[in-house]
Amino acid sequence: MSATEADYYRLRTEWLRYKSHLVDSLTGLPTLPGVVDDVRRLLEGRGAVELLYIDLGRSGWHETKVGWGAYDRAVREFAAVVASLRAQGALAPDDLVCLQAARGDRFLFFLPADADAPGPASPLLARLRAVIDEPSARGRLGNVRLAAAVVALRHDPMARAERAISQAVADATAACFEERLGGEERRRAELQRLIDHREVRSVFHPILSLADGKLVGHEALTRPLGDVPFDSVEELFAFAESTDLLIDFERVCRDTAIRSVAGVAPRGLLFLNASAHAMEDPDWRSGKVAEALARSGLTPGEVVVEVTERVAILRHDAFQETLRSFKERGYRVAVDDMGAGYSSLQSLAAIEPDFLKFDVSLVRDIDKSSIKRSLLESLKGLADKIKARVIAEGIERVEERDTLVSLGIELGQGFLFHREDGL
Repeated sequence: MSATEADYYRLRTEWLRYKSHLVDSLTGLPTLPGVVDDVRRLLEGRGAVELLYIDLGRSGWHETKVGWGAYDRAVREFAAVVASLRAQGALAPDDLVCLQAARGDRFLFFLPADADAPGPASPLLARLRAVIDEPSARGRLGNVRLAAAVVALRHDPMARAERAISQAVADATAACFEERLGGEERRRAELQRLIDHREVRSVFHPILSLADGKLVGHEALTRPLGDVPFDSVEELFAFAESTDLLIDFERVCRDTAIRSVAGVAPRGLLFLNASAHAMEDPDWRSGKVAEALARSGLTPGEVVVEVTERVAILRHDAFQETLRSFKERGYRVAVDDMGAGYSSLQSLAAIEPDFLKFDVSLVRDIDKSSIKRSLLESLKGLADKIKARVIAEGIERVEERDTLVSLGIELGQGFLFHREDGL
């Protein structure tokens, strides 16, 4: 390669690196450095601009809970929501939308405003929140929450616009953090209240044989009593996992489930969800859980402890000893949310689970997707190799059940068999 060619490729590499900082490849949106000049012109031309700052994740627990791949999809879906609002006219042609940084989750909306009139940021924020609260959006976005702040910018010919823009973003970041912190404090107080007053109830979803409908067991799910500042039960547990209250909260949920299952007939196996931290609760080792089970007419051998695939795979070395002690006391183990993207045959073989629960994302509309069927067949082969029974979650239609049966899936649960009141 000649010196000229080397210089060309070096310059091209530097240009591509520079461009990657100006445009986010995940969403296709520009980043703040790429729109500063446009904002400056907008500010000089209109005299006033409103900045709507949205922190999509609200707090770090969301990404660490679902994994970066799933969270990337949520960020991309939110960008698609923004694009749809622009197509519907909720965003004007002059409105500028960007990310604060490439691969980030903080969206900036620079909206032309009149200096002496209410700005457009608040109505747009209300529209965005309404859209992501729709059931169809929840299915795509998961449980993301919007922490937001609005900052007004006014043109000052004595000040450099670029610095004013930078300061506005800093002010919005600080305001958004304060809102988020206040929300975290309110949610922590509510979580503590649920623990102190044991204000949760258990609902039991049946797990059936797909071939003949025979009952195999029930999964115990927790529902808070009364209104709580969480959008979903999943968000409640995700928040609990980010605090030092997790073991106490899961203990309340577990005790409630064990006490309540005494009234379930026929009962079968009891499936209890447990986080990695909650499995370290000394109540398991001391025998208190076994004593509570005995009062409800159960033995450890009739209990299946469910752990998520994310924990089972990413922490399998440290986790094996914990799971081994559970099995020695007679409990069975299920790996939940299979198919979420963490599967490792070596790790699962070391854990030796009794059950594998396939994630609802694999089951939904499987009768219409050859890709899902192929993927499920592969996971079924994995389950057979490690001698684990398979449970398909989230079955809602007869066609899904029939397809699962044709693929040799033994067990299932979902709204097709049981639907809670109000769901």
